[in-house]
This record gives sequence, C-alpha cells and structure tokens, in this order.
Amino acid sequence: MKYAKLILILSAVLHIARAGEEELEALIFRLNSDVIELRNEVESSIATRCDSIRGCLKSSYDECQSAYTELQSCPSESELGIVFTVCGAGSRCNGLIDYSVSTVRIPENLAQGPDRNPTNPAVIEDVCMTLPTQRWMVKKYWEEKTFWSSLGVARPQMYFGSDTGVFRIYPARQSEECGKYDPRTRPWYQAALPSTISNAVKPRRVIIMLDTSRSMGEKLNARSEQTKLSYMKQSVIAVLNTLSPNDSIAVIRFAEIPRLVNRPSQVPPYLWEKASKATVANIIDIVNALEVNGRSNWNDAFGFAFNLINDSLESNAAIGDESYCDLENIAVLFFSDGEYNLPAGATDESVVSFVSAKVTETENMGDNHVHMFLYTLGHNDPSGVEKKISCAVDGYWKPVLQGTSPVNVTNGYQTLFSTPLGTDAFYNYTTWSNPYNFTSGRLGYTVSSLVYDRNVEPPRFEGAVGMDVSVDAAIRVFNGTLLETEDAIKRITRDITVQNYNTTCDQQRINLTKCEIQSIRHYAGGNAAVCIPEKTQTVSTTPATLPVNATTNITVAPEVDGETD
Repeated sequence: MKYAKLILILSAVLHIARAGEEELEALIFRLNSDVIELRNEVESSIATRCDSIRGCLKSSYDECQSAYTELQSCPSESELGIVFTVCGAGSRCNGLIDYSVSTVRIPENLAQGPDRNPTNPAVIEDVCMTLPTQRWMVKKYWEEKTFWSSLGVARPQMYFGSDTGVFRIYPARQSEECGKYDPRTRPWYQAALPSTISNAVKPRRVIIMLDTSRSMGEKLNARSEQTKLSYMKQSVIAVLNTLSPNDSIAVIRFAEIPRLVNRPSQVPPYLWEKASKATVANIIDIVNALEVNGRSNWNDAFGFAFNLINDSLESNAAIGDESYCDLENIAVLFFSDGEYNLPAGATDESVVSFVSAKVTETENMGDNHVHMFLYTLGHNDPSGVEKKISCAVDGYWKPVLQGTSPVNVTNGYQTLFSTPLGTDAFYNYTTWSNPYNFTSGRLGYTVSSLVYDRNVEPPRFEGAVGMDVSVDAAIRVFNGTLLETEDAIKRITRDITVQNYNTTCDQQRINLTKCEIQSIRHYAGGNAAVCIPEKTQTVSTTPATLPVNATTNITVAPEVDGETD
C-alpha cells in the first residue's frame, strides 16, 4: 500500500513537472514568434519611413516632458508584471501607465533641443519612423490578453532600441530619471548583437588605437569647448560598452611609444583579452584618466597593433573559443587628428604603404579579415593620410568636426559587423539574454531580434527589438527553483536554435563588393569618405551631361585643388 501511494505521489510530481515545462515552452515559443512579428513591423516602418515623417510632428510621447492621454490607468503588480518601489508595494496601484500609446526615451546627450527634443536628423528619423509600430503594439497587447492570463503572467512589454540611441517602449509610462536610458548599453541589446547570439557565431576581435600626442589636447573645432582627447574618450567608451564577454579587446594608447592602456609594462608577446565586465570597466577607468604628451609616431603604433593581432591569432589562449570556424573578423579602430611627427622622414605614402603591408601580412596568415576604421578628429580634409589608408585597405574613414554625438561616431563599425546577421540565413534568429536587472529593479529575461533596413545592400543594421518576462513569472510558470528554471529556459531556447539554424563560416563572412563598401563609407562618413577610383583612359559612351535625377545614391567627394586622391 505504501508503495502504491509513493507511485501515485511520484506520478503526480512528474505530471506537474511535465506540465510546467510545457507551459514554459509555450511562453518561450510565443515570445519568440511575437518578437519576430515586432521586428517585421519595425522593418516595415523603416521601409516606409518617408510616409511616417509627414505625420510625426508632436506625435510621440517623451518619458518626462509629455502629458499622457486621459486613458492612463494605475495597474497592480499582477497586471503589469513589475513593481516600481517609489509607488509602494504595487499591490493595488503601481504607477500611472498608458496602454493607448508608447513612450520614447532619448539619451540626454542626444536631446539638446527645446523641451528635450532631438536635433540630430538621424535621431529624429528613428523617432518618426517607429511611430507606426505603436498601432501594432497596442493591438497585440490586447489580442493576447487571454493567452498570458492562462499562464498567470502579465503581458510583456515591447520595445525597440535604435543604433542611434532612440528607445520606444509600450505600454507608456514616465521615467523616474530623464535622459539616462541608452538601449545600446543595456544587457538585452548587447545580447542581441552578432557575437553573442550563439556559440557558433564568431566573437569580435576589436583593437582600439588612441592618439594621445600633444595636438590631441587642442579644441575639436573653433566653436567647441571640447578637446579632441575628451571627444575621443567618449567615443571609445561607447564602443567598449557595447562589447560582450565573448568578444576580445585590446586598447592601445600611442604618442612616441605605443602601450596597452591596462598593461603598460607588459613584455611581448602582446595579446588581446576577453572583454569581461571587469576588464572593460578597468579599461574605461584608464581611458578616462588619459592625458596628452609627446609627439605622434604612427608607424610604431601600427606596428605594435599588428604584432599584437598576429601574436593573438597564433595563441590558443588568446583565441579562446571552441568554434569549428577558423574565420576571424578583426576590427581596428584608429583615432587621431591626422597629424604625425615621427619617424623622421615619414610621408603619407610611406605610412599608407606600411599599414597596407601589415594588413596583407595578417590576412595571409589564415582566414583572417582586417576591417579598419579611421577617425580624424578636428579635420575633414579628404586628401589626408587617414582617408588614403582607408582607400588602400578597403577600410572606412570618418571626419569628425561637430554635430555628431560621440556615441554615434562609430556607427559604420557597428553596421559592418552586423551585416552577416542581416542575411536570409539569420532572418528569424532570436536570442535570449541571461537574467539581468530591469530598470525597475526586477530580475528578468529579454528575447530580442535584430532589425535591418532591407532596402539596401548589404542590409543595414538599425537596432534591436525586445520583449521580456520577469524571472519570478518564469519560475511560477515552470513551477521550479531559479536554477531549474534557468536550465529549462537554456534547454528550450538551445533546442530552438539547433533546430532552426546551422551557422556556417561563409554565413558569417563579411565579404562585401566594392560598391557595398562604398555604400557603408558614405553612410558612416558622408560624401568625403567615399574613395574615388584612380582615373583610367576610357572611351565615354554617355552624354556629356546627365539629367539632374540620373545619379546614384552615393555622391563622390569633390575634387581638392583640381586633383582627386
């Protein structure tokens, strides 16, 4: 009799466990499909953004400046799924929420106009082009009320974070702090980036080179109080904050002598290291404390950087991943003001030749691809040496004078390294973050998907969408402990990935045509960043003049002193 009771108890426990996993699986599959629908809506808005801008004036609600509609309500924790502690326990009223509209949050450094309005055209466009998705968000929220109620889970928040820093979230609510939220630095956004979506995807190898010679202490431009050095620091910290722990990082400061910023006394071989939270935080502290000194020796700096890259590629400890893929995509981000003093007798041509030879040497070592991004602070001369280097190595140059937020300076780098995920092979790829603290303080998960402008080639990265569920809700659905629930989520999401995707090296290859490279140059750096091919003797078969509208979407840079570079 005792054994019969024990069998009944065990069978009941097993039944509950199976039911819990089935419900958790239903939750995960629903969030996966819903976030893909949200991605599709945002991409549809991107495709028709010219139409959306017409009705954009005063149509979006700011996190702090706006008065919301009369439809605001005060839901309980069970209805909203989160608690705002400043409003109390949340058992009855948990803060004012507007289910009829969405909220836009813009980082304070991008909201410099009257009433916290943005002035940057790209930021304004991102606010306007995502407004039509609000209708879908509202509709979806109410359509799925029955499903989420059946699981005893509050309906998930829905949001989009753009690569410019714009964040649109539904349902709408005001923020406790204004201008402090930047989606690009949040765990859910970083988890969606290419190097973090799967162990099968190769991590980024990022080398950042910082000119700290005396001239970098000068003003960025005549009307700016900011120095080139301070601007560079902000730009670099923005890049560091987007790295995932899977990525590798090395930051080199140089003037007359190059050194790793966080290991100045290290002896060769120099190696990159994993971008752990502790490593990135330490590097940021050191970058913030950098000062200018001495003259600038570019050849020694580039020599040091490529020796580090080559030594790291030959070191199992530095490679440190178990991927079957030998492909390496390496980003070199070079910040300077276009001025070098050393070595004696150096010319633009000798510097370009030196860097080109180093790139070729590294790429000939294996399936290695070096992608160079050069930023000239305080100058926009398209005949400068940094522009010449970019043209010689299929790289990307951006002049930086004013009007560009330091956070957005490296948008070309982010766009290029996100191109593989814009292909058909990854069209329905989603990723689940590890548990992290929401801004409300509640621990939770976000499922996200990358968003692209698919009207251009290659598809251009625009940001990421996300939907979330709290850890407490997932535990209740699964009916297990925190560790058991985490294991179940990892198992279910891993099965989805294995079932739907079989990532190959070729699908991760950044292998653009010359025209596609020019397109990203123009997108990131404007007309001046486009490289003009050397003149060749050809017989023209076109009329001497063309109609005004018969132009491509890329305008070449004007000639300088009668000669193209």
